[in-house]
Amino acid sequence: MKYNSKAVRLADVIVQDIWSGNYDRGKYLPGEDALAENYQVSRTTIRRVLDILNKEGVLIKEPNRGTLINPDLKQQTAKPATTGKTVTIGAIWAGFPDAMTIGIADGIKAFASEKKMGFQLFQSTEGHAKVLDYLLHIDELGVAGVILLPYNFPGYADALRRLKQRRFPMVCVDRPVTGVELSCIEVDNAGGVYRAVVKLLVAFRRPVHYLGAQPGNRTQLLRYQGYLHAMNDSGFEQEIQRCTHFYPPTDNDPEFWPVEKKLELPYIVALDILRNATLPVSIMAMNDYAARSVYRAAEELKLRVGRDIMLFGFDDLPLASCLECPLSSVRQPRREIGFEAAKQLCEEIDGRISQPVTKVLPVELIERNSSRSCLD
Repeated sequence: MKYNSKAVRLADVIVQDIWSGNYDRGKYLPGEDALAENYQVSRTTIRRVLDILNKEGVLIKEPNRGTLINPDLKQQTAKPATTGKTVTIGAIWAGFPDAMTIGIADGIKAFASEKKMGFQLFQSTEGHAKVLDYLLHIDELGVAGVILLPYNFPGYADALRRLKQRRFPMVCVDRPVTGVELSCIEVDNAGGVYRAVVKLLVAFRRPVHYLGAQPGNRTQLLRYQGYLHAMNDSGFEQEIQRCTHFYPPTDNDPEFWPVEKKLELPYIVALDILRNATLPVSIMAMNDYAARSVYRAAEELKLRVGRDIMLFGFDDLPLASCLECPLSSVRQPRREIGFEAAKQLCEEIDGRISQPVTKVLPVELIERNSSRSCLD
């Protein structure tokens, strides 16, 4: 029996359900039809599962009566059927490869290599349909669990909800899924923006403008909330409305996944900010792509970042240190996100976690010339 077969994985799930108290030792399991409906699989798969657990001594088949949970079952007997087999974990997401997803994938690979596990990446650069198809046919991917970068796009929540009902191990990165409670590895988005904005407020004693997408997911919302708290705590609450500049969210739209398209909408808004602001001006950009758009707008208006504009980004992408006036940014621990997500996923595969867990990793302020006054 291959490790990654649906029956073997479901056998592990049922063992964990027994030890969680969902089924009582010494009593009969529900019938095949009820089990098939409960775990969203076919009766054929259920029969294979029962055969596996019968051979391992977890269950006892009694002719004409049903399947009895072994009353003498000891926990060490009920080890997952995957023990000793090679485990392969997967990552599934949509979008063009970038520093964020590459860093996360490197972290997952590092953990998998350390634990002598396999790793498969399933990525779609063309849209969400392929990712949703991966989720629909997850049993064909040959993985014991998956790490996901979810979107607020039709179909994601339903697909993940079905997999959760089957107790298929899943961990989200960057943000959770609305309406589906899954383990998630995030970073301190609100705290990172808060610290960057306070740096600008204290250094230059003037309001900070916020440039970002209209919040469409948890990450975007938390970053804006960090800005709000910093402005309020520093006595600039009356300036918030005037200094908030949103552009339409584009994360879900494949048309805006290429880098050059990511810059279009924030560039238009950045031009408006710089044309109407009293200089010098301080700006907190939601991410480094939005910050890069400020550079482009400044160049067009013959302004200089680091002199006319004090600027902070978020993510600390490679572009941040490569600009002529290097960009100050909030650094995400991309590799650590992937490593922690893989670690969390393996704990779920092994049944060591009964409830979803959210871990928030710290971020780091990286100060460069864009947030320092360079008047000389």
